[in-house]
Amino acid sequence: MKRYISMVGIVLVGLSACQKDLLDQVPTTQLSADLFWKTTDDALFAVNGVYDANRTTFDREYYFDGAGEFVHTRGTSNNQGTYNPGAIGSSGNFGFLWGDCYRTINRANYVLQNIGTLRANLRSESDQALMNRLVGEVRFLRALNYFRLIDLWGDVPYFGRRLNGNAEAYTLTRTPRAVVKDSILADLSYAASVLPDNYTGDNLGRASKLAAWGFSGKVNLYWACWMKNQNNAGEAQKHYAAAAADFKKIIDKNIPLFRNGEPGPADNPNYWHLFQYFNEYDPEILFSVQFGGPLLNQGEEMQRDFGSRNTGNGQVWVAPTYRLVNRYQLTSTGDFAPSVVLSRNTTLANSATNPRSYVGRDYRMRATMLWDEQKMLRLTTDGLNVQDSITFRFGNRDGITFINYDGAPAGYIFRKWIRQTGGIGRSDGPQDMYLMRLPDVWLMYAEAVNELSGPTAELFGLLDKIRRRGNLPPLNQTKFSNKDEFFKAIEQERIVELVGEGHRFFDIRRWRKAEEIWPMPSGQVLYDSQGTRIRDEFVNAPIRDYQRYYQFQIPTGEIEVNPQIIQNEPWF
Repeated sequence: MKRYISMVGIVLVGLSACQKDLLDQVPTTQLSADLFWKTTDDALFAVNGVYDANRTTFDREYYFDGAGEFVHTRGTSNNQGTYNPGAIGSSGNFGFLWGDCYRTINRANYVLQNIGTLRANLRSESDQALMNRLVGEVRFLRALNYFRLIDLWGDVPYFGRRLNGNAEAYTLTRTPRAVVKDSILADLSYAASVLPDNYTGDNLGRASKLAAWGFSGKVNLYWACWMKNQNNAGEAQKHYAAAAADFKKIIDKNIPLFRNGEPGPADNPNYWHLFQYFNEYDPEILFSVQFGGPLLNQGEEMQRDFGSRNTGNGQVWVAPTYRLVNRYQLTSTGDFAPSVVLSRNTTLANSATNPRSYVGRDYRMRATMLWDEQKMLRLTTDGLNVQDSITFRFGNRDGITFINYDGAPAGYIFRKWIRQTGGIGRSDGPQDMYLMRLPDVWLMYAEAVNELSGPTAELFGLLDKIRRRGNLPPLNQTKFSNKDEFFKAIEQERIVELVGEGHRFFDIRRWRKAEEIWPMPSGQVLYDSQGTRIRDEFVNAPIRDYQRYYQFQIPTGEIEVNPQIIQNEPWF
């Protein structure tokens, strides 16, 4: 599908919305129906335009990890805002995220209206079947964007049709989140009823039945968590059960993990290869945001954001911290190693700068990050050529050339997502951004079932399969035999399996864990591997900062043009 998305700008120029207009209204200068919306190819191109808009919403999910405790982000190469623990949802650039969601929704509604008109003139069963599928894809994408809106902002304006210009948009009020949730689930249910399990050829990467089930389960799970936080046990149990049922449909398909979940060799784990563009269509990937790569002006920038100056002129905008190090368990026992000591002493036992401190860890650790004395291949500044390997050492302590870590102060850099092949510039990457993978589904299913009935043999089996890819032993079922302890095992796997993919921030919020991670009034202080202070996190923060972590500020520009939209209470 990537090559088709690259052509969308030619035929859907009129779908580009004005960022300054409320809810990113579709302007009145769209292509006339006399020129477009004549054939199924027109419909296909228009649907690709919705995918194109959706990519803007979800293109840098990993930045949200910076608002958790395990990843440090500095500056920003995206257009959304600053990602650090605290009152993250302040307006400013986060208004772009609000607008990006509504741009996709507007395109979706426009396409749905015109497909409805077009299909009345189609006669063949195959053409009608294609229209059903395309409608399912568009409703799926609309659901994703409304889900993001209610997750971050709560009650939001909802409209399921094309609006009659800004005059109508300026009269919209906020729709209760529960009503929007029901509409999201209806879109996903329809999508699941008409979409295929999978695709081949040029259609690879499109929304599938499995993706619709997966996100329906995710919406139900999030709603269950939100209801649990509000002490609405009945509603929570209902949605935990619905989530489990959705996820079970995927589990029953018996989809294997990448390379059958085998860990691979310790010095070249299979997990690392999963995050390379040549494996992005593995069945484990249930849905992703697609990028076109070189020469299409649709490249991703993971090499820039995660990589260093020595790997294609990256800038280490996103980096792991010592807290993540402490989450990687020992392959010998499956238990946690002693916490690393933050020190410049490279021979001190368990020092963060002593390479021996990292021996015998979960294989996913080496696949995910570099610590002192780890190596990577060097790429030329333009990313086109691969050179010799080069060693990482935080700070050029001996005046020798090491990996240039640029301005990342955490003491570690990512290996996950970093290309070790040439021919691609730092901003032209073809790597898809994974929004849902099979282990995520298994872990969400385990969470839902655990809430309903506690741990089961089935759930232990699913977690053990995920742990196997890190060469970890099975969980001790006696140790994790009750609901609370088993939840800790689920959370642990979500941390190490999904890091760098943007899940942790949303997990913290739906579990209402910010006050536990950063207790008042002390919060936490983040240090680098040598013990130097990096940043304060909720240190002496008022309760309002915690409230703002859970609920974003509605962009003030929206309220200025439509006083009927009331600001979220934490931002009064």
